[in-house]
Parts: sequence; structure tokens; C-alpha cells
Amino acid sequence: MEKLSNLKHKFLFYFGFLVVILFISLSVWQFSSYLQDKETIKKLIDTENPIPVTISDLYTNNQEIIFEYNNVQLIDGAELDIVKTWYLRSRVHNGENGYHLVTLYKHNISKFNILVKNGWIPLDKNIDKTFLNKDILFIGRLVKYDTQTFGQDDIPNSEYLFRVDKEFIENETQANLPNFYITLTKSCGSGVECINLTDPYDAPHLSYSFQWLFFALCLIIVIFRKNKII
Repeated sequence: MEKLSNLKHKFLFYFGFLVVILFISLSVWQFSSYLQDKETIKKLIDTENPIPVTISDLYTNNQEIIFEYNNVQLIDGAELDIVKTWYLRSRVHNGENGYHLVTLYKHNISKFNILVKNGWIPLDKNIDKTFLNKDILFIGRLVKYDTQTFGQDDIPNSEYLFRVDKEFIENETQANLPNFYITLTKSCGSGVECINLTDPYDAPHLSYSFQWLFFALCLIIVIFRKNKII
């Protein structure tokens, strides 16, 4: 305690260690993101062969069939009718700006709904949406919906979305959706490029984690040396 009271640069010592704690927290957050991304990629790799399911299956709680990133094929996709489409804003593909096409379908017999992210389309999109052809195989991954956060809110009666928000889409269309939507990975439609789900999970989180840890160690050394502790 006596050493602390006799510190030459007290402000640097106390404020500096607050910054050190911040740097270490950022390092831990990046490392947690790295572990989460590894787990996600493992799920994607471990479920290469699509499991045949019906839309009714997606409304069940059978966890052996339904789990996030499972690879599925809707065997009753031919009975789907388009209810509404949206463009998911600000999506970049191979350095080119564009949108993700999101479509709400209804099964014409069971009347169940399913939300599908068809794939990427360029900024100069086809306004008539003629790329929504009948050749879609509905093979893709089950994905959890986005969570509403502070910031840009989706606008009712718009053809654009900021996020795939289950509550917003249900309120907008009066539809009842299952717990997952489908991101198509094969045969996504004419003029639509399928989405590689492993791309967003290849971020350099591990290097960022070491980077923040390095900054924290450097700052600790500066604090100690300035106060002649080492």
C-alpha cells in the first residue's frame, strides 16, 4: 500500500490498468469467438449429406432431426408457393455489393410457412424477380434467426430487411414460422448465387485475441517502468 501511495505516475497506473483490463476483455471475447467459429465449422463439416425432411418436420421438437446448421432437403418443396420476398441489405460477395434474397413460402396443402434465404444477388437486381424459377431443390442449412439489437430497425411494408428477424416477419405477414429458416446451398435459382456458410466463420479471431493480449502486456510494462516498479 505504501508503494502505491508513493507512485510517481498515479494517473497512468490506475487509468492504465483500466485500459489493460479492457484489452484483456477484448482478447477473451475474440478467443471465445474463435472457439465458437470452430464449433460452427465442425457442425457444417460433420453434416455433409442432406437429410430429407418435410416442412411439418421443421415444426416438431425432434432434436435428432432439427438442429442448427443441419443439412436438409425439403422433399415437399414442389408444393411451395411464394408469399413475399425481401432483399437483405448490405451483403458483399467476392468484393461486389449486393443483397441476400429472402423468401417466405407457404405449403399449398399443409399451409405451413417456411422462410428461405435463397442466396446472393448483385446490386443491380432483377426487379421482376424472374430468377425465382421452379428448379430450386431446397437443399440447405438450418439457421437460427437474427436477434433484434439497437440500431437500424426493419421497416414495415418494405422490400428490404436489415436482419432475418422472426418476430418482425411474423408480424409483417401474419405467418407462423418454425424455429429455423433455411439458407440454400445448392440450386438456388437462376441469377442467384448460393451462399458459402463457412465464409463468415473464417475471421481472424485468434490473431486478434493475441493482438489485444500483446497490447495489454506492452501497456503493463510501460506502467511498471514509468512508476519504477520494474
